[in-house]
Amino acid sequence: MPGPVPRAVVLGPQPGRVSLGPGLEALDLPSGPVAAVTVGWRESEPVLKEVERELGQCGREAVPLHIGERVGRVFERDAPLAEAHRALQEGLLAEERLYGARLRRAVETAREVVRLSVAERYRAPYAEQAWEAIVAADRFHVERHAELWQEFREAVGLHERPAVREEKEAIERLLSGAAAVVLTGGHVAVIRNRLLFLGLADALARLPVLGWSAGAMVLTPRVVLFHDRLPGGSARPQILGDGLSLLPGVALFPDARVRLDLDDRQSLSELSGRVAPDRAVLLDPGDLIRWDGGSWSAPDGIRLLARDGEVETVSSFVPAGAGAGSFSQGAAT
Repeated sequence: MPGPVPRAVVLGPQPGRVSLGPGLEALDLPSGPVAAVTVGWRESEPVLKEVERELGQCGREAVPLHIGERVGRVFERDAPLAEAHRALQEGLLAEERLYGARLRRAVETAREVVRLSVAERYRAPYAEQAWEAIVAADRFHVERHAELWQEFREAVGLHERPAVREEKEAIERLLSGAAAVVLTGGHVAVIRNRLLFLGLADALARLPVLGWSAGAMVLTPRVVLFHDRLPGGSARPQILGDGLSLLPGVALFPDARVRLDLDDRQSLSELSGRVAPDRAVLLDPGDLIRWDGGSWSAPDGIRLLARDGEVETVSSFVPAGAGAGSFSQGAAT
C-alpha cells in the first residue's frame, strides 16, 4: 500500500454551493493547476462545473480527470473485461448481503447481553464474546471483499489490459503536473470502485489532497456506511471495505449531526471500537481538519468519538499506527 499523502485538508459536507477557498488556503500550495476527481455519480460528473468555477475564483486552473468517462470507455473497448467486472459486482453484492446477515445477528446478541438483568461479573465474559463476534464479522467481510477484488485483478490481468493501461497512464500524466487534487462527495461505493479499478492509489499519494464527504472517505484506511435517521429506521453501520489508506488514522463520518444518533452512547461506543485504532471523526458543514504529514489538527477542534460513546473535541492528534487499519480486539466500553 502507498504511504499517506504529504498534506491534506478534509472539509465538512458542502450543501448548496461548493466552497474551496478555505481548504486551498490551508493547504498552502505552490502555483499550478488542481486535478479534480468528481466521479461520485458513476459516469455523470455534475459537480465538475462548480469545482471549476471555485478553482477559477481562487486563481487555479482545474484539470478534470473525467474518471467516469474513462472507465466507460474502457468497458466499451473491452467487452470481456466489462462482463468480468459485472460478475465482480454481483459477487461483492452477495458478500455484502451475507455480511449484513451475520453482522445483524452479532449486534442483536451483543445488545441482548447488555439488556439482561444479571450481575456484571457474569455478564462480562459474554459481553466480550459478543463484541468479538461483531469485530470478527467486520474483519471477515473486509478480507473477503479484498479477496474478491484480488481474484478479479489476477483473473483478467487488469492493469496489463491495453484499454485500462492507456486511461491510467493518461490520468497519471495529468496528476504529475498538478499541485494538488480535489475529491468531491457523491456515492462512496462508486468513487471507491472507480479508483480501485484504475489503481490510482500510488498516483494520488504523491499529491496534497482536498476532499469532502465520500471523496475523503475513500482515502481513509476503512470506509464505513452509516445512517441512523433513514425514513424506514436506522441502517446499522457496515464496513464497506478497506479504503486507499492515504489519510491515516481516521474513519470519517460526514453530516454527523444528521446521520448519527448522538444520544445513543452504546451505538457510538460500538462504532468507535469497530474502527479502532483509527479515530472516528465527526464532520458537519463548515468543518475543516488538516493533515500535515504527522498529525491531524483543526483551528476549531476535531470532534471524535471516545470509546465510551461520548463526543470529545481535541485540537490535534497523532494517528495510532499511522492508519494501519487493524481491527480492535478490546470490548467496547
